[in-house]
Amino acid sequence: MPIQSPRPTIKFPTIDILTWIFDDETSTYDRSKPLFVNASNPEEYLTKNYLKELTMKIGHGLRELAGVKPGDVVLCASPNHLLYPAVVFGTLCASAIFTGADPSHTEFELSRQLQSSGAKVIFASATTLSVVSTCAARLSISTVHIFLIDGARDGFRGVEDLLNFEGQNWPRLTTFQEVSSTTAFLTYSSGTSGLPKGCEVTHWNAVSHGISFLSRSHRSSAQKFDPENKNPTPITLVYFPLFRAVSIFVSMITGTRSGNLTYILDPQALSAILDAIQRFRINDLIIFPSIAVPLAKSPIVKEYDLACVTQLLCGGSPLGSEVALAVEQALDPDGSKKLRLCQAWGLTEITTIATAFDHGDWDEETQRLAVGPLLSGVEAKIVDGEGAEGVQGELGEIWLRAPFVFKGYWNNDEATRETLTPDGWLKTGDIGKTDYRGFFYIIDRKKEMIKVHGLQVAPAELEATLLSNPDVADAGVIGVPCDRDGNYGGEFPRAYIVKSNSEATASSIDAWMAKHLAPHKSLSGGIEFIHAIPRNTFGKVVRRSLQDWAAESRANAPVISRT
Repeated sequence: MPIQSPRPTIKFPTIDILTWIFDDETSTYDRSKPLFVNASNPEEYLTKNYLKELTMKIGHGLRELAGVKPGDVVLCASPNHLLYPAVVFGTLCASAIFTGADPSHTEFELSRQLQSSGAKVIFASATTLSVVSTCAARLSISTVHIFLIDGARDGFRGVEDLLNFEGQNWPRLTTFQEVSSTTAFLTYSSGTSGLPKGCEVTHWNAVSHGISFLSRSHRSSAQKFDPENKNPTPITLVYFPLFRAVSIFVSMITGTRSGNLTYILDPQALSAILDAIQRFRINDLIIFPSIAVPLAKSPIVKEYDLACVTQLLCGGSPLGSEVALAVEQALDPDGSKKLRLCQAWGLTEITTIATAFDHGDWDEETQRLAVGPLLSGVEAKIVDGEGAEGVQGELGEIWLRAPFVFKGYWNNDEATRETLTPDGWLKTGDIGKTDYRGFFYIIDRKKEMIKVHGLQVAPAELEATLLSNPDVADAGVIGVPCDRDGNYGGEFPRAYIVKSNSEATASSIDAWMAKHLAPHKSLSGGIEFIHAIPRNTFGKVVRRSLQDWAAESRANAPVISRT
């Protein structure tokens, strides 16, 4: 039988995103107070009222000035900017589909996304204009369909040209057929395998996800460990790229709906993030492994007053107990705040988040390893390699079904059929399990598991163990082919390591691993010392890069080193 969410059942409304955000009367807070604030210049901010005004002007401008029609795709290739939410919502106001692109994309990468999405209009910035204009010319996208979010320059129009139009309302969607079939976003994901694909997220997906996610903050579990907790109004910091799904669906959509004060910071060095947390007294912080590891290990963390942080959510990829507890220690050295890190889990194909803890709840039993119970409206099953449902505690691929499972991959029916079953189950490609409490545990990606002598080894487990070593600053693990020790056709784990202690050796790290893990989990594929682990903006190890390095120099020696 499928695993049901332990949370109350919610009747989700048939309503479009903008109406739910801006016009639903059940959302009540002061719409004239700051909502989104420029962290680099706090005097610049958007209120909810002003954001709605900008949304309607940009929507009208896109229709009139750029000829945007319902179902057209609008792409934004810009770093974080205060007007980014207005561009997102303005696109929806024009009945168009929004897709965000990584502002660090090369010409090749951006051209691929432009071709895949079929975008008709591009928002760029001064820093991305060169790449954008080159790609647009190559794909015959007119320069009059390029707008700069940070103002006109070099003959290209700016967002202010769109703001010259009077605000015009958006078409309301009121039936289930309309909200469930109308695509609002293309959020790009590699899927369970292969190249990035556009995930079609509908109005129904986004609204039901937002309601389900917000419902976890309205329960009383925070009182369990701190009866004096007054649950202060969240103050959040978006330092991660705004084109990401979590930024769109959590920070922008649910943030606007709930009225949370949010500071927008263009992604910078750790010191800039810590400074923003300290200056703006951020109390509700989302982090990823790329931030968690330096928070746990960097000596500069002690230079900042981070006592304001009372809620700490980590997602993106599994985080080991040692790092999770070290982050708590770094942000709450004397334990007086009783700060607890909570992991959450999701994927682009389920809009964003599938499991999470209630505010104030956490996993004490396994020292923060759990990613929480299913959100409201989500059901799951654990499936073995033969397609049969497993039982509690057994490892298998997690399948999900929910109102916010995506519509499918944009213009890719074959990939959609491989990922979605006819009865609506999403094959996540993540290997995990559940426990008696209904908590989920994520072990690793199905496609990244290493098979050693017939046994499954999770790279994430090896990375977590390596990161608990004080001599290791960062680490990434992959499987490499091996044709020795009777393991023909199998793999051995290889680690790429950034040292925090220059005297660390491959032998000393091997010895450390031998003390902590079973023999088949040893780094028998080798150890290579490098200067930086390739990670994406959410902190996930880019294993393809590591695999490319391994392919360059196949070596079967049990211990190797590259500096």
